[in-house]
Amino acid sequence: MFKKVILLTLFLMLSVGSAMGAVDQPNSLDFVILEPGQPGTSSDAQPVMDSLAEYISEKIGKPVSGIYFNELEPALKYLEENKPAWGISGLTFFKSYADKFIMNPIASTLPQGLDKDIWRVLVAAEGPDLVNEIKGTVFGSMLYTPEARKILFGENVVDGPLVIEGTSRPLRMIRKVNRGKAAGVCLNAVQYSVVNSGEQFSGMKVVYESGNLPNSPVVWFGNINDDAFKLQGILLDMKDDPAAANLLKLLLTSGFGPADKELQ
Repeated sequence: MFKKVILLTLFLMLSVGSAMGAVDQPNSLDFVILEPGQPGTSSDAQPVMDSLAEYISEKIGKPVSGIYFNELEPALKYLEENKPAWGISGLTFFKSYADKFIMNPIASTLPQGLDKDIWRVLVAAEGPDLVNEIKGTVFGSMLYTPEARKILFGENVVDGPLVIEGTSRPLRMIRKVNRGKAAGVCLNAVQYSVVNSGEQFSGMKVVYESGNLPNSPVVWFGNINDDAFKLQGILLDMKDDPAAANLLKLLLTSGFGPADKELQ
């Protein structure tokens, strides 16, 4: 009888240990893209998420699914209720919530091949010459989260009545600035490259440029493990994989680079 009790105890210990191991090593690599302020909707972006999931799944040999959020509150609600393995996060989202959701950078996006971003504040050509003289609201697709102001201005102290506010239509805000219906607009490097040679830009001027900023990082939720390193390798190799060319265009990046040291 005593031997049976010992054997049963050992069996239960091994069973519990196996279950714990399964939790530590998930069988799926589900991901989430967190880009508040970017265009589209979750449903619009789902075909791209499915293509990325299929690509990663084939490379890593595990099931993968993904979802996209471009609104702050739904993104936060999702992370409160779900535990994805990895994701791509806008810089301000990462800076605001990296500690809360244990996000560790493992790679970086390279929009237009750029390894750094710059944010610029634009006003009407006849507007103020200094950013701290702006009276009103500056709109930008990056300006949703609590850390946005600090990221934009860095160590610079910007006094005055300037207010910043998130928008999913920054290029539309350019028209409002030109019409005098908005005080200013903040554009990232890619957005600025789209408009700086256009007719609308002729009626505007840049009054502030940020320093070099990290691009949206690829993050791993929780402690880095073998799967994280495998995923990192797959992402870094994508820019040299002909099979990934169309997918990278859909993701609006020229590929993926090493994690930005500034975020580590």
